[in-house]
Amino acid sequence: MSTEGPLTPDAMTALRERFAAQSRKAQAYYAVMHEIKAVVGNDDAANAWMNAPLEAFGKQTPAELVAAGREHEVLDAIRKLKGGAAK
Repeated sequence: MSTEGPLTPDAMTALRERFAAQSRKAQAYYAVMHEIKAVVGNDDAANAWMNAPLEAFGKQTPAELVAAGREHEVLDAIRKLKGGAAK
């Protein structure tokens, strides 16, 4: 990004949109981490799960799905894990 001159209104709008998208991704990632931590017990185990390629996700990692906006699929899988853990 150039530092010459003030930002145009279009550049400011683009920056706001980018920030909003990044914020949504971060919130989704946090929500998923919170849910899986409740299942696996700690941050290290949750992080390992988030970064492991899983068969259930076509060998993609949960983190990759969340980054692609598919956090609902990951949350659904976690809820199934929770249901299995409760039995």
